[in-house]
This record gives sequence, C-alpha cells and structure tokens, in this order.
Amino acid sequence: MTMNKQTVWLVTMLTLMVVLSAYYIVTGPVEPVEQAGQPSKENEVQVDLKTEEADSKDDIQNAGSDYFVGYQLQRNNLRSKMTEEYMNILTNPKSSKEELEEAQRKIDQLMKVDKTESVLEELIRNEGFRDAVVISGDKHVDVIVQSEKLTHSQVVKLISLVKKHMDVPATQVSVAYRP
Repeated sequence: MTMNKQTVWLVTMLTLMVVLSAYYIVTGPVEPVEQAGQPSKENEVQVDLKTEEADSKDDIQNAGSDYFVGYQLQRNNLRSKMTEEYMNILTNPKSSKEELEEAQRKIDQLMKVDKTESVLEELIRNEGFRDAVVISGDKHVDVIVQSEKLTHSQVVKLISLVKKHMDVPATQVSVAYRP
C-alpha cells in the first residue's frame, strides 16, 4: 500500500520536530560570541561580585534544573522511540490498512500529548515556579515542580490547570516538588 506524499511529509516533519526538540534540550541556548569586527573595550574593568555562598546556591539551582532537563530528555527519548516504531509501520509496504491507521492515530496522539504537556509546563512556569515537568500516563498525570515548598493553594491551582488542559479527574493527578 502506498502512502500519499502529504502523509509522508507530515510524519517526516513531526519526527524532525521531536529530534530537534531533544537536541535543543540537550545543548541548551547558545551564548552569543563577540564578533571579530567589533571593537573590544580594553579599558573596561570587569569585576565578579559573586560570593561563594551565591555560587553554592547557583549550584543547587543548577542541580535542580538538571533533574528537570533530564526528566524531559528521558520523556522525549521515549516518545521518539515510540514515534520511530510507528513510523516503521507507516513506511512498511506490507502493513495492512488497519495497521497504518492505528500507527497514524498513535503518532497523532503522541504529538497531542507532547504539545499539551509542553503547554502545561509553560503555564506552570508562568505561575512562578522555576521549572516543571508533566508526565502523563494512561489515566494518570504526575506534575513535579521546582520549588522550596508547596502550599495547599499552589497544589490546588496546579491540579486545576491539569484538569482543565488534560481532561483528567483530580484524583488522577499527583503533584510533587523538588528544590
């Protein structure tokens, strides 16, 4: 069975998006470098005002951020492998029509869940948390936020955000924090 060009293009672009997302999560943003043609400020004195206490606090925050980046990378790798499996079904000429439809449906579902999790993570960051990771299972959603502590009202707000965007009952949402 042959697939039409539009389906192949869409699946290729979705796979590329997943791979690039994982790459950018691993590499992080690139710092701009000084251009060769730009004059440097030779008479300018640079002073580092950080204390060791501030450095240790930054180390703790970086360790917490590493935890969240690692979790997101692990989730993206798992999704990428699942998408690759479904892509193999789509590109296999021996796949039946039912298998093709099921694989396409699964890919669409993975992309929808990935987008919803990303939106939720951004909304949670907008609530004042340094970082967050949302992990959705079959009928359960886990939310982990980077915070020194969580108040009851913050937990309720997070659960209501998840309920609103993922359409799961509050009893199926768990919220945790990590410094």
